[in-house]
Amino acid sequence: MASLKKLISNLLGGGCSTAVFALTTKCNCRCVMCGMHRKPPETMELERAKKALKFFAENEFLMVYFTGGEPTLHPDILEIVGFANKLGLFTVLSTNGTLSEDLLQGLRKAGLNVLTVSLDHWRPEICEKIRGVKGIMQQQEHALRYAKAIGLKVYALVYINPYLVHEGVEKMVKYVDSYLDVPIGFCYPTASDVNTYELHGDFKEEDLNRKLKRSILKLIQLKKLGYRIVNTITYLEDILRLSAKPNFYCKGGENVFYVDWRGDVYPCFLKDKLFNLFEDEPRLLKDIECDECFTNCFREPSIIPQLFKSPKILFKESRYSLHIMDLVLQL
Repeated sequence: MASLKKLISNLLGGGCSTAVFALTTKCNCRCVMCGMHRKPPETMELERAKKALKFFAENEFLMVYFTGGEPTLHPDILEIVGFANKLGLFTVLSTNGTLSEDLLQGLRKAGLNVLTVSLDHWRPEICEKIRGVKGIMQQQEHALRYAKAIGLKVYALVYINPYLVHEGVEKMVKYVDSYLDVPIGFCYPTASDVNTYELHGDFKEEDLNRKLKRSILKLIQLKKLGYRIVNTITYLEDILRLSAKPNFYCKGGENVFYVDWRGDVYPCFLKDKLFNLFEDEPRLLKDIECDECFTNCFREPSIIPQLFKSPKILFKESRYSLHIMDLVLQL
């Protein structure tokens, strides 16, 4: 409950910004959609990480989303999460699912608010093909179940991959919802090599693009039926371009930022550097209304500063996204 009070207090105080904070390039997977494992190993030192977190807190950030590489490979991840929690930041950590039970226990004790565990398919051989690790699906399922069992708020995070759109996202949703009994969120496929976060989209063929659109439409239908899909419905609608003007714009560079292991700050994975946290004067953008992509880790947090200004969005999300609040109401 204390964390929920902090979250509400930060919101009421005007805090609405999100930092996607990549702590390290280190990763023990070789995912086809990510080039991070090809980078030389780099990790932000603990004191610098604390300095970055202080910057977020002093500038009224609401949330920090720890990523990497694999953030649980950072030697000081528990201290970093605990420090962010003490500063009143809402903390989310994304893992590939290879972490130990002891580390999961440590994250819970450090005050982590939400854990996301990657999962790519219901068939083990496809998960292994995507992640490049034998037995990865079993590790991910165990991490999801164990995290839930010890009281962590957790959901499965699924990259919408070509195998999935061929065989249907509906089966994936029902598999996670019924078999694993956790909510599910989807990452929209994105290609990027502009800055330090390289992503590779696999949807160049026209046939795959059509199937991708049908998959998004199916997710909207399933969400309206009550399945625990974490993505906001207004975001899913914007992917389909149901109207000339989007439900909301991306606020990358104004209210959402990507911060890498060197302290370089970017509006998102697709834009050039704004400044370095440790060397430069901060340069935050103003009045951003970007509609160039659908990268969900920037697009979806952008709804926060716009939510209470739009009765239409507020009504729609309150109607179809009650399960999102379930992730935080018991904190």
